[in-house]
Amino acid sequence: MIPTLAIRSLMRAKARFLCAVLGISMAAGAIVFSTSLVATNNAQAPAMAKRAARPWSEWRTARRKDAFPGAKIVLETVDLTVDFRPGGRVLQGPPMRVRLAEAPEANPYGAVALVEGVWVEQDAAEPQVVCVDAAMRRFGKIKPAVGEFVKFVGRKGTMTARIAGYLNGDRLPPQFPNVFANRAAFDALQAEERSAIAFFSEASGVLAPGEIFTPESDAVVAAFKSDEQRRMDYATPLMIIAAVLTALSLLVNSLLLSIEANKKTLAILRLNGMTRRGIVAFVAVEAFLMAFCGWALGCAAGMGAVKLFSLDAAAFPAGAAYDFTKMGCTLFAMPFVALLAIAFSLRSALKTRPIEALAERVKPARRGMAITFALGFAAFVAVETWGASLMRAFVPSPEWPDAIVSILPAGASSFDIEKLRGIEGVERISELLPLQVYLEEAPPSPPPEGKGGRGGRMPAKPNALFLAAEWLPRFKFAEGDYETACAGLKRGEIVISLMMSRARNLHAGDTLLGLKIAAVADVNWHMVTSRALVRGMNRMPVMTDGPCFASFDTVESLDRRPAFMVPMTHVCLDYKKEFLAKHGPFGAGRLVEKEIARRLGNRVDSTVRLHSRDEIADGTLAHGTDVIGAAARVPFVFLAILAIGFVAMLVAEADARNKEFRILRAVGATKGQIAWKLVASALRTAACGVACGVPAGVVCGYFASLKTAAIWPGLPHYLAIPWQIVAEGAIGAFVFALIFAIPSALARSSPRQ
Repeated sequence: MIPTLAIRSLMRAKARFLCAVLGISMAAGAIVFSTSLVATNNAQAPAMAKRAARPWSEWRTARRKDAFPGAKIVLETVDLTVDFRPGGRVLQGPPMRVRLAEAPEANPYGAVALVEGVWVEQDAAEPQVVCVDAAMRRFGKIKPAVGEFVKFVGRKGTMTARIAGYLNGDRLPPQFPNVFANRAAFDALQAEERSAIAFFSEASGVLAPGEIFTPESDAVVAAFKSDEQRRMDYATPLMIIAAVLTALSLLVNSLLLSIEANKKTLAILRLNGMTRRGIVAFVAVEAFLMAFCGWALGCAAGMGAVKLFSLDAAAFPAGAAYDFTKMGCTLFAMPFVALLAIAFSLRSALKTRPIEALAERVKPARRGMAITFALGFAAFVAVETWGASLMRAFVPSPEWPDAIVSILPAGASSFDIEKLRGIEGVERISELLPLQVYLEEAPPSPPPEGKGGRGGRMPAKPNALFLAAEWLPRFKFAEGDYETACAGLKRGEIVISLMMSRARNLHAGDTLLGLKIAAVADVNWHMVTSRALVRGMNRMPVMTDGPCFASFDTVESLDRRPAFMVPMTHVCLDYKKEFLAKHGPFGAGRLVEKEIARRLGNRVDSTVRLHSRDEIADGTLAHGTDVIGAAARVPFVFLAILAIGFVAMLVAEADARNKEFRILRAVGATKGQIAWKLVASALRTAACGVACGVPAGVVCGYFASLKTAAIWPGLPHYLAIPWQIVAEGAIGAFVFALIFAIPSALARSSPRQ
């Protein structure tokens, strides 16, 4: 009898049932679609790798050009950095790296067509290159135009070449050359370290030492997984959590509305002998019916969407794939979600007493929908707070010098640095002497060339980045103060960052490498030193425990090389306030950068790049907003799904207030006035949910950022709440509420007789 009663109840309240099923199906469908899309993308990588390397079944790499018996073609390669500046602006973000090879007589990649320009002229005196366009693209469609001159920077010098053409088509494995140079360009790089890559139509003979790759190699297949694909992998746990909360919230809301709507019926049944166990069974049947109907519909819709998405055979050569494991997990999780919803709703159901059989039907409580909306908005706020708090640790401190100028790879002598005094608009300028020093035992020697070595870099070890300049910026200090720090530097002491203090449990008065710590500065430095390529020089790791500020004498005492052998590779500077106000960070930087290059003689062996602190900060925030925005869209989409619950709430409220609305219409109330009462009810519920969601989301987001920050030992912790984004999200939440509330309110504004 109880299952029949529950089914009839759902059939009578079709809006409530359909809203719950539709919301749950969208949540389940989102999980199925996202996880199956990851599986689909993963399935493409082997097929794409094989398609990209189809001219050869196998290839080898080595540190130098050895004999490769049986090779179809052998190419020497050089790894370089590209100094490409669209609109004169130095690109923010990781350096653009390419692998350059001397161009054969014709395009060696038969599967990769020449789509722009021409192949290089081998005997031309002018350096020319042909590039795979994917290697030269940054930020969407930005790439050097055909005919444009681009500077390539190595460890020993630079080479400027004209872009002759572009290769397009399949992506290439990272070991393959993606820039081909004519003889003039390649000969200009004779001092650079060489690798070699050999291609085989089939494996034969004795092969020279080196790394062995095939299209099926794990390293090659992994290279064909895009960043967007990896982000989808990272977002999957968030999707699952948000979907479970969405399904749970909609079920709770629907069950509470059902209990209110059926209160009189349940009271009558209690009067006729139904026990509390029967009421529990009634609620349970409703919950499980809605949960599993929604799950089945969502799975079917998600699988269909993946199938449609992957119809393009060129982009998806392996076709659609489905993650049945995670699909099974959602099925396994659904009973637990239903049980949780029942547990949340039972208190209201068990309060039903037989005497309520005589009571009039009352307006249903809105607490279920308020809780639902609060959970959705809290998830959105939590993601934004998590991201903003993490990004705050990577935005350069405003006390850092206005700009760092890198002069790489050759650097400049101290005499050349003196030529930079008195540049217009520059208040002060100083050579910046960087030196990375290992903090523990010396690392093992790099592997010998040709013995599986990929560049022979030292393995990462804990190290400090010592920085010496003529002045210490007025940082905020966690221990000590500015005067103490400056006095300590003159005595041969050092100033460390708060990150290093936390990571290595060092404090003012302690020693590091025999040097006394004068103070601890609370300074964000990551992006500045990374963008200016201050780290990773002289075969040192790019990762470091943090900067140590010291005097020139102190840094030189740590360097075994004679002072005359150490070039000045960086300078730091501060602008005059009026100059910066007139030109802005970008304009001021371009003017000063051009003047520095001119005073250094526009040297061809180095490239001068100015990295503005404010540009780096803006770029970091923009990138963070992009990444965080992608993650934040997950709970915000589910918030839109949760808004479906307003339809069920307003339908139930209109039914409960039917008598009141008939009276209002009789005394002259318009249909719009009655609809407004329902819309106002939805807005009050949304406001309550948003108000409760903000503090809950801030707390959850901050603690989540602490957990994530543990990946980087000692990373400073900050609470950053992006109020503007939260406010925009709140407006969006109200818009979602109105989108679903207005049509349902208008539909129910005419009382039934």
